[in-house]
Amino acid sequence: MKTETKVGLLALAALILVLVFASMMGSLSPFSRGRSLDVVYNYAGGIDEGSPVRVMGINVGKVRAIRFEPGFKMPDGEEVKLRLTISVDQKAWSSIRTDSRFYINMAGVIGEKFLEISPGSLDQPEFADGAVVRGEDPPRVDQLISQSYGLAGKLINLLEKNEGSVSNVIQQVDRLTTNFNKTLSLLDKTSKNKEMARLLDNAIKISDDMAYLTGSLRSKKAEESYHLMHKLLFRLEPLDGPAIRKFLQEEGVRARVF
Repeated sequence: MKTETKVGLLALAALILVLVFASMMGSLSPFSRGRSLDVVYNYAGGIDEGSPVRVMGINVGKVRAIRFEPGFKMPDGEEVKLRLTISVDQKAWSSIRTDSRFYINMAGVIGEKFLEISPGSLDQPEFADGAVVRGEDPPRVDQLISQSYGLAGKLINLLEKNEGSVSNVIQQVDRLTTNFNKTLSLLDKTSKNKEMARLLDNAIKISDDMAYLTGSLRSKKAEESYHLMHKLLFRLEPLDGPAIRKFLQEEGVRARVF
């Protein structure tokens, strides 16, 4: 075999290996059936060409191209300056509808950026191949951080200028809390004192009634009543049941006694 033939075969084998490797990595899919969409943004959040496209967390495509178009306008008149051309596998195309949302997310805290498509409603139509759709601009972390720094600086300046007022407010709140706790303690003691006062009042009333009763028993009328009852019991003592029944029968009274 000639040397030229060997070199040609080696180059062909290397090319085939490169194509197979690229196909396995997803960078090249010459036989895959897919469709494309143009997603427009005003801020892409650091996404790059080749970034994955996912539907419900599954890789279904790639970001094929990124173009700057400062003069492009949506049908509603909104100006958008960035166009991303994405490819989507045919198997996932039926899940993408006109009410789907196109987000730029990040895998983990410091992971790669990817374009996430939320599935749409089945009662909505599918996109046409090559349609232009508006994506959801991701939040700009740098702007949030700068705004937070500005807000913190303003807050510090406000506290420094009104340091005395802030201290007075804190002291007044502390005093108010202390007074409130004292008030609750007094109310608790007052409720307990009311119960004790009620019990003491009832005890006084009972002692008054007992004093009145004992005073009545010591009166002259009580002594006379006591003597009369003593005489009556003394006279009734010799009588028994048959004698009382005989007496009543003689008087014409029928009764059952004892």
